[in-house]
Amino acid sequence: MEEKLEVFKRANFFPGLQVGPAYWNEVEDYHFTKELLYNKLFHGFGVVSGFLDSLQVQSEKTKGGLITLLIARGVALDGFGRPLFLYEPQVMVLDPKKFKLPATVYVIVKYEERLDDYYQNKDNPDLQGYQKRFETVKLDIVTEIREPDMEIELARIQLVEESGGGIQEIFNNDNFTDPGVNALDYRFVPYASRMKKGVSTYLLKFLVELLDYTLTVAASSYEVLPLTSLRNLQNSAMTAKMIVQCAGIAFEDVIYLVTPLFDFDNQILFEISEYEREHEDKGRIYTSKNAYEIARTAMYELGDRIKSYDNSYEGIDLILKSHRAVIENLKQILIANEISDDDIKYISYSMPHILLFGEDRYTLVDTVNLGSRESVESHQFELLDCIHPSTSTEAFYYPDGILVRDTVKRWVGGSMQFHLRNIIKGRKTLIIRRTDIFQGNYSIEVSMEGTETKIMDVDGIDTRQRWRNLFVIYEEGEIKDNTSIVKFSIGEKGRDNSGSIWIYQML
Repeated sequence: MEEKLEVFKRANFFPGLQVGPAYWNEVEDYHFTKELLYNKLFHGFGVVSGFLDSLQVQSEKTKGGLITLLIARGVALDGFGRPLFLYEPQVMVLDPKKFKLPATVYVIVKYEERLDDYYQNKDNPDLQGYQKRFETVKLDIVTEIREPDMEIELARIQLVEESGGGIQEIFNNDNFTDPGVNALDYRFVPYASRMKKGVSTYLLKFLVELLDYTLTVAASSYEVLPLTSLRNLQNSAMTAKMIVQCAGIAFEDVIYLVTPLFDFDNQILFEISEYEREHEDKGRIYTSKNAYEIARTAMYELGDRIKSYDNSYEGIDLILKSHRAVIENLKQILIANEISDDDIKYISYSMPHILLFGEDRYTLVDTVNLGSRESVESHQFELLDCIHPSTSTEAFYYPDGILVRDTVKRWVGGSMQFHLRNIIKGRKTLIIRRTDIFQGNYSIEVSMEGTETKIMDVDGIDTRQRWRNLFVIYEEGEIKDNTSIVKFSIGEKGRDNSGSIWIYQML
């Protein structure tokens, strides 16, 4: 149908204006024509879903053997934007004998209006007429839709003569995708859009933030513990976030975005327990953490609140809070807690794959293991201009009382250098080095070509709990090369040592 725009002229009354039926009809036509435009632009073409009984067609067989179709109440919009109102259910008789079989017939509805409420003036017949236009519909069964802008399909039936001759019954639809012959087929019924309750900008903003937080925690947790459910949660949150940001949602849709998150929350907590049981040899204990119990309680609350959801703002608020509680505690279970500058010095356990340092999230991208010949050679590890170099395997304590064994390189004067591997230039980078502080209270110059020299301070002396983790940070854009050389310089006579070295980047 060709698009066109009517010229709208709204009535303007003034003293002395003489009006008659033609003028008043123009006023009515103005409003009706604008309504048609709005319907076409904002609602489209087809049956209005979810209003009354949505013009649903059902088949019934009467006692007299007639095949009847019951058309339920509802509203539709045709291609001109005209509203089609079926106020009460109507019964239609389907007579297969009227059609040359086999044939496909269409149950259609089209706009119809008729004059109604006649006013009679016996004294003056020139002053009488119909007072209303009754807007209704016409139902029909046809073999072809000839006017696609006016006729709306409610169902179609593929009529095929039965083996005994004729057609005794039309079946209701039991299989939407494959209704079969002599059965109602709803696959091609068009539907107009129906406006729903909107979502406030505040709720939208919160949803985006919560979904982004969910996918970030899920992605980080997967790197620590590669559970399928964590990847599924990440993908679900990412898809939901895209829908909210790109397609837009109605308030009624929010619950459908959140419900899959509950399913994955439930599955994740179950899989963590199963993983722990199946990998006892790895010594990973997650379910004993207080955060696990808190997450599980929040997950059960989330399920109960979804089941009892009443489509209210209060209900969705409680649901979103429960999911957030699950995610926050999942983060506590699987991802290292946020650590400060001081905390990082005392990490005695294996360096985590994900490190939350301040407000930044770092991923472990490389490790220099000085006890591995392969690692030393691949990083082109060297001691330059130094004396008394040595290599030994040591077992020292951290301040928390944990005994840790590591291979240590020691030297006097000069410097130590190695090549960075697996890094992305320009990314914020954290370099951590395990150091024996038996002879501390000195500073190390850390240099890299194209960057400003940084200072790594070895503070204090500890002869009993000797391990410390020292670090330097390279800010965004500082590292210019994917294979930069890092050099630790002690000066002419100073003593230095190094255990394992870990390189983290913000990815």
